Amino acid sequence: MLAVPRHVFVPEAPLRAAYADDVFVTKRNNEGVPVSSASQPAIVAEMLEQLDVRPGHKVLEIGAGTGYNASLLDDLVGPEGSVVAVDLDADTVKRARDALEAVGRRRVEVVHGDGELGHADGAPYDRIIVTVGTWDLPPAWWDQLVDGGRLVAPLQIRSSEHSIAFELSGGVMRSRSVITCGFMPMRGLGSYESRVVELSEGRIIAFHADEEVEVGGARGVLDERGATVWTGVRIAPGEDTAQLSLWLACGFSGYGRMSAPFGDHGKLRLLLRWANPGIVDGRAFAYLACRRTADGSAIEAGVCGHGPGGADLAERVARQVRVWDRECRAERRLQIEAYREGVGPTVEGWFVVPKRHSRLAIRLA
Repeated sequence: MLAVPRHVFVPEAPLRAAYADDVFVTKRNNEGVPVSSASQPAIVAEMLEQLDVRPGHKVLEIGAGTGYNASLLDDLVGPEGSVVAVDLDADTVKRARDALEAVGRRRVEVVHGDGELGHADGAPYDRIIVTVGTWDLPPAWWDQLVDGGRLVAPLQIRSSEHSIAFELSGGVMRSRSVITCGFMPMRGLGSYESRVVELSEGRIIAFHADEEVEVGGARGVLDERGATVWTGVRIAPGEDTAQLSLWLACGFSGYGRMSAPFGDHGKLRLLLRWANPGIVDGRAFAYLACRRTADGSAIEAGVCGHGPGGADLAERVARQVRVWDRECRAERRLQIEAYREGVGPTVEGWFVVPKRHSRLAIRLA
């Protein structure tokens, strides 16, 4: 990362912003909604570690962004490797090409196309990395990845988004690592619309859930008094909570994520600002909260319940947080296996998530 000057890829940003550990929006649509950005450097680094790129590898990137990530990849693959980035937006393609040219990364190819289709002309690839939020794993990514290759993608599972490093072996993708993330959603053929309701009339706090979830009961619930259950589960500063989010997504059909992007949220103390776990069950709603422990060395996870039946739902969610703490920490992790449409799994006891082109099976491994 020291080898690539990030400010060249975001010339409109002040120098301090260009090198801050934060996302920088580079393009918005006519409604002011962000559609392209320079990702937070921390998640860029984590996903590159997940990808495990080696010198000589052929790499496909889905979503060109500013071209910064492609430049990092070019440095990792070296002169014997190759990098191709695909993006749906013509302006983004031009911007990335110009920035890569400015820093002398002329070997990187930036292609205008739909990322759902990959880039067959350069296939097969040793590594594929997706830098937009995706709801599914389309056929082209399977077809264009070598057996034994690795795919890293920010994948939505019940509106909870995680960067998952999959390794393809014998037609099955198995997760090697899972981390929490949040990306702008894929557009084009791979787009997917979730359901969204506002949790409060006075504050910008939204609940996002899959289409099959009935979200009406969550509307405006945070404007009512709630009840909090503290779990006694400690979470260290900086500890990734991806496994906890996945555990709750497996356990509650009304699982979704809360986003609270702006300003002060009063007494709310969310565990995560952009992807805080929330659960709706009829007119009851519960979400994960946190407070600092007495010694100040960690935070304690809690669950706040609102609406009719909210206190009971909070108790049920709190029980699952404690089970996760007991069963899915230290050496044990949830493993995700992905199968192409029409193939497996048949093992009972797995949590199975059907997608458009694939199926996910999640189990404790």
